[in-house]
Amino acid sequence: MPLESDVTRRFYRARSLPALAAALRGARASKGYTQGDLAATIGSSRPTVSRMERGNPATTDTLLDALAACGYELVVVPRGSTITVTS
Repeated sequence: MPLESDVTRRFYRARSLPALAAALRGARASKGYTQGDLAATIGSSRPTVSRMERGNPATTDTLLDALAACGYELVVVPRGSTITVTS
């Protein structure tokens, strides 16, 4: 099975803040948004989006809004779980 590029990934597994930051970056890219586009969509600023994508602190609601604007949602499961993602 071919590997999905960051722009076409159906899901991200983030076990750390840097991985969550990379997931947001990939989700934004998959939507075709610039940082400024995403910031405008969620009523935030480009520097805030940049900070989130570098793994720096941001409010949970801002992160959730950013993911939702890119067509993703955050799902919390027990570590090591096997999950199935369907469209």
